[in-house]
Amino acid sequence: MINQLQWQDPQHRRWYTSAHQQSPDYWINEGDGTSLVNMENAFLPEQDPTFNKDYLAYSFSNKLNRWGFEKVKGDELMLFICEVPVATLRYMVVDDRTYQYGVDIDNPEKIPRGPYFIKQPHDVVFDLSKKTITNDISLSCLAGGYPTPTYNWFKEDYENDRLVAKQIDPLSDRRYTLSGGTFIIFDPKQIEDRGTYHCKASNKFGTIVSESVQLSFGYIGVFNLKRSPENGNQNWGKTVYCDPPQHFPGVKYYWARDYFPNFVEEDKRVFVSFDGALYFSALEHIDKGNYSCNVQSKVSDQGQNGPFFTLNQLKFPNNFPKAFPEAPVAGEEVRLDPPPSYNWTKRDGNLPRGAVLSKYNRVLVLPQVQVEDQGEYVCRAANDRSAIVNSVVLSIQAEPNFTIPLVDRHMDNKADLTWTCEAFGIPDVNYSWLRNGELIEVDRLPDQDRDRYHIVDNVLTIRFLDPERDQAMYQCRARNQLKTRYSSAQLRPSFKKHPLEGETYAAEGGNITILCNPEAAPKPKFLWKKDGNVIGSGGRRRILENGNLIISPVSRDDEGVYSCNAQNMHGFDESHGRLIVLQGPRFIQQMIPRIVTSVQQNIELRCQAMSEELLDVAYIWTHNGLRIKDSDLFHTRVNIDGGILDIQNTTFAEAGDYECIIKSAVGRIATRTSVIVQGPPGPPGAVQVDDVGRTSASIQWTDGASNGRPIYMYTISGRTNWNSTWANISETNLENSLSPWSTYEFRVSACNQLGCGQPSAPSPQFNTLTDRPYKAPSKIGGGGGKIGDLTITWEPLKPQDQNAPGIYYKIFWRRTEKDTEFQTLALKEYGNVNKFVVRIQQEWFFTQYDVKVQAVNDIGYGPESEIFTIYSAEDMPQVAPTQVSARSFNSTALNVSWLPIEQTREKIHGRLIGHRLKYWKKDNAEETAVYYLSRSTQPWALVVGLQPDTYYYVKAMAYNSAGEGPESERFLERTFRKAPQKPPSSVHVFPVDPSTVRVVWRYVAPSLEEEPLIGYKVRVWAYDQDMSTANDTIVYVGSKLEAYINNLSFGKTYNMRLLAFSNGGDGRMSSPAVTFKMGES
Repeated sequence: MINQLQWQDPQHRRWYTSAHQQSPDYWINEGDGTSLVNMENAFLPEQDPTFNKDYLAYSFSNKLNRWGFEKVKGDELMLFICEVPVATLRYMVVDDRTYQYGVDIDNPEKIPRGPYFIKQPHDVVFDLSKKTITNDISLSCLAGGYPTPTYNWFKEDYENDRLVAKQIDPLSDRRYTLSGGTFIIFDPKQIEDRGTYHCKASNKFGTIVSESVQLSFGYIGVFNLKRSPENGNQNWGKTVYCDPPQHFPGVKYYWARDYFPNFVEEDKRVFVSFDGALYFSALEHIDKGNYSCNVQSKVSDQGQNGPFFTLNQLKFPNNFPKAFPEAPVAGEEVRLDPPPSYNWTKRDGNLPRGAVLSKYNRVLVLPQVQVEDQGEYVCRAANDRSAIVNSVVLSIQAEPNFTIPLVDRHMDNKADLTWTCEAFGIPDVNYSWLRNGELIEVDRLPDQDRDRYHIVDNVLTIRFLDPERDQAMYQCRARNQLKTRYSSAQLRPSFKKHPLEGETYAAEGGNITILCNPEAAPKPKFLWKKDGNVIGSGGRRRILENGNLIISPVSRDDEGVYSCNAQNMHGFDESHGRLIVLQGPRFIQQMIPRIVTSVQQNIELRCQAMSEELLDVAYIWTHNGLRIKDSDLFHTRVNIDGGILDIQNTTFAEAGDYECIIKSAVGRIATRTSVIVQGPPGPPGAVQVDDVGRTSASIQWTDGASNGRPIYMYTISGRTNWNSTWANISETNLENSLSPWSTYEFRVSACNQLGCGQPSAPSPQFNTLTDRPYKAPSKIGGGGGKIGDLTITWEPLKPQDQNAPGIYYKIFWRRTEKDTEFQTLALKEYGNVNKFVVRIQQEWFFTQYDVKVQAVNDIGYGPESEIFTIYSAEDMPQVAPTQVSARSFNSTALNVSWLPIEQTREKIHGRLIGHRLKYWKKDNAEETAVYYLSRSTQPWALVVGLQPDTYYYVKAMAYNSAGEGPESERFLERTFRKAPQKPPSSVHVFPVDPSTVRVVWRYVAPSLEEEPLIGYKVRVWAYDQDMSTANDTIVYVGSKLEAYINNLSFGKTYNMRLLAFSNGGDGRMSSPAVTFKMGES
């Protein structure tokens, strides 16, 4: 409704509604009896809070800039909103006959119709500066209608203070040309041709007049050749005016400095106003210079350059602020700009939506300004020392705009016609009426028409219509000082008819309206027949004034052929149509009243119905009154397939009442069922704990919902402050099941034949009493450390096993099979540790000890652990490897060996871990030696990373966890010379059979720095495998330089590379790899 008011009522008038106040703040809509709720924000603030305002009207608040409700007394003359109950719309008689009424023409463009304007003419400005380029101007209007309209153009002028329109005659002046609706003037002359013009469009139905437009001539004069300097004081404001030449229409301003086109840049201090003035808020030294004002026409690209003048000093402006244009019109763009500006506001309101601030907030632009934007706008200019505030009152004018335009009318002979047009404009609009382009003045009408025509403002009434005198084109003219607008329409009687619908369908038990809408003028009389028999209005049948037949309710007996007979003074006609009564849907299968299932089961609900073949049937499913929509199914457990509702893995949420609704265009039926879902019991409640001891407590609870089956078992789970994970506890009387010195909470789950349900909410927390430890430390071990250490390790008790505060440990130790009594030590000052080192005599290195550990807390001693045997710390080995020797392995490695060392306690002083090798070059000092650690007890090791053909000394040492033993004697050995440095070349592959290839290559000659060749390796692997899977075929020196590779797979692709080898190792491989496929030549 608000949108309609904003569109149809720009005048912002008040409109009655049907609301009435029955009691304070209780409003009833008298149209349908409903109450109005949530009205607090709908009311406008009351300006005059008086009593007896029991009626409601729509009103517009200029202060709030919005529509709202206003309480009124009900005795004021205002507009009103017509409300009609939806149920009675079929009884309304609507006369919507247009120019198409009674015309039987298929092509809509050839339907006889009076002229109507498609395009109105527009104001035109002729640019005199371009007369040498384009020396003509045109005015255009375009009208529709059939027959095609003809056009005439008129120039308006005053004669004896009366506005008259003189028709343009192209034959009277060769400069004039008329082409359709276009009027062209060649070589326009300013004095003769400027003025106001309009066009008329005519055909056999009448004439209409266009809006008037202005033809004007644009020009820009010449600046004065010289201009005196401008002076002002530094740090003061200054306004420099443009002093433009005479011009029409408006111009745009550009200021240049020192030379053109070096335009002045605007900033927070410098500003060019819309009127061309150049403002300086404060003079600075850099502003001195030569300035020039330049103008350009708004309707062309022509302009003029002003003279340069000197600016010496500046001064603050005194014309603050300005509005452009000074008298804005609705729809135009309004600019508000002060010289030095920082902030724009609107008094008693907000800035209009879409308002734009530009040029450092100095300019306020209101695009497409509206009437409600008028008001007082305030600009505040300030700096760090002072501020000034001023305002400008913005008043908006509006050209006339039709809110209720004329529409074409088709009237009966001798009937009365009332035409209303309404336009909005500021200033107020004056109305006048035209007939075929001529002003209707009742006093000047013929005597026989003077009493039939009545004009009151915007309402035209014509009584006793006469097709010979009144058929014409009519226009309503709305005019104010800004613009004149026209609205046109057509009056044309006709007597054509339209048939009834061939077939009409109705629902049994519903209602139906059979339309009888013949084209007849004057209004005919109607007669209805069913199967040839006349029927009257009464009972279930009712014949309306407009000829329509209403049947309510419809029964099967109403089926048949209906005829509507229409008759007036000019004759009669009859039309026939068949009424078919359709039955609603009927059940084939209904749901049983009650369904019992259990959770995790599948259920299927079915309902089926039969209906008329012509009708579509829709199945609607609801659950507890809420519709189940496909868009609501976020998972696949619920599926709808017409009359089948399938529920997978049923849960308790699916329990409830289900309804299957079957609808068609003529009926609706429904069947219902109640689904009961049984399942595991619900969670118990009120879990309480009593009789709490050190290791026991009693627990009580109340049963939850049984969900259809009796409860036969409970499961109790608990958790402590030491472990947040719930653990099941089997007994209801928790004897010896709890840990002392712990905070417990319990929950209970109930079970029936369908399973165990959800656990209850946790019980209140409670603490068990303290006690001595019940468990001994576990994972007893030890060993290691330095000589004289006996290291004992264990796993400390977990918090839930400590049973009281103050936990610490007591350790026991003795030599195995030597001592009978344990030595002990309490580690109270160490707390909850997991290791302790006992000092023993160094002679007992690597000796077996029996150890055990006991936990102790503030309450007492816990049980002792089992006895475990460990070793004391080791000592360094006392023997060195003997008969150490070395042999060359390849060019970069030596294989070092020695006699095995006897692994006894007396020699190794512990467990032998491995050997340490020391090597250095013969020509270097032993201090430069490098060490290699072999973590193996084998009596040999491979030393790698050596240089070819070089002598090395090597020594060996044994080591255990305490360190390394003495060094052996040194041994000298040389590494082999280098491996072959050149790869085989000219490698070729030849097929032999589907599984064999022959490979040939050229000999590799070793240099003096390389070991003599031993042979060659042909390395082959599958194309789709890594080279680490390759197989080598060896060919020794002295053999023919070829090799046969067997057992290859037919059709498979292989890679192959070749290398030479010697005692120095494998040489470089041929590159790139040779790729071949078995089975290809």
